[in-house]
Amino acid sequence: MRTYETIFIAHPDLVEKEVKALIDKMKGIVENLNGQLIKVEEWGRKKLAYKLKKFTKGYYVLIHFSGNGEILVEIERNLRLSDGVLKYQSIRLDKKAPEEVQPEVKPPVEEHPEGGGTEPGKGNENEKEVES
Repeated sequence: MRTYETIFIAHPDLVEKEVKALIDKMKGIVENLNGQLIKVEEWGRKKLAYKLKKFTKGYYVLIHFSGNGEILVEIERNLRLSDGVLKYQSIRLDKKAPEEVQPEVKPPVEEHPEGGGTEPGKGNENEKEVES
């Protein structure tokens, strides 16, 4: 079984009862297709980053579930057909977290024994030779 995450933005004018009905419908789809509901988070009514269908606010809901791809297809189909949903997005979560990225370690730059950092006469025009 794979783990998925679906977030959708519901119409801001929906009353609380209608949003709950939409969430219950998504829960029912997962349970009817032998999936496992992990978590449902209602983030509430929030301001959108940009206008969606002439709305500046939306009701955000996040659903975590595990199951096969058939569940995801059915959830997305229902979200697409629902008039109460402005936008949705689903992703498959990896089974394990990505390993920490190790920063590249660059070897230290060797300085020239005379302390200039470059060889005399090569590329450093400000360098003057001292005559004794």
